[in-house]
Amino acid sequence: MKLPFFAKLALSLCAVATLSSCSIDDDTTSYQNYPQPAYGIIANASPNSGDLYFYADANKVNANALNYADAAGYYNFYTGDRLLSLKDQAGTVLDTTTVTLNAGQFFSAFAVNNFDDVELVTYQDSLVYPSQNHARVRFINLSPDAASIDISGLTQSFVTGVTFKEATGYIEVQSGIYDINYKDTATGASLFTDTAVEFYPGRIYTIYTKGYVTPATGSNDSFSTELLQNY
Repeated sequence: MKLPFFAKLALSLCAVATLSSCSIDDDTTSYQNYPQPAYGIIANASPNSGDLYFYADANKVNANALNYADAAGYYNFYTGDRLLSLKDQAGTVLDTTTVTLNAGQFFSAFAVNNFDDVELVTYQDSLVYPSQNHARVRFINLSPDAASIDISGLTQSFVTGVTFKEATGYIEVQSGIYDINYKDTATGASLFTDTAVEFYPGRIYTIYTKGYVTPATGSNDSFSTELLQNY
């Protein structure tokens, strides 16, 4: 997995610096004098899930379906108590979660777990600028059968014991190129190595694991990672 994230996922994502160009979740509302919204990324990390749509209350967030490993955002969201929903191509509600969104808040919403048990989970994003010549990165374990993982570089440990659906805090790292290894906490077995991951100075990233440690017969959804650039 290498940067740029945009090219890697073949997405057209809105950068934080150009949030005003993204749609509010209700595109029928006038933008004039509208108070500051919240900002959200949506991502599909559910293996074999097919096309998924995210909703905020009755408003469809993504016009184009998100397939496995796809992501989009930041979108503008109305503030307040919101019911986020996940639907399939037929419009069937797969899961819901309630969030309270504040003006200027950044968050990420993921479809996770295998499709039979798909869940919608959210995480608050932190866009605190890193110190000079540094980047900030957090890790989220979204691999359904990875009970706990340790994450390390060649010469340093990033974090240990990250359980399924757990997100770390943002870790400040020296900018540069890293090989990142993911191991099973219990056995020490290597699950995956990400090579030549480049963290640019001043940037903020999320890396999430996806896929299965032990895929079902015929499945190509093996354990791997995706990188999102939050800023």
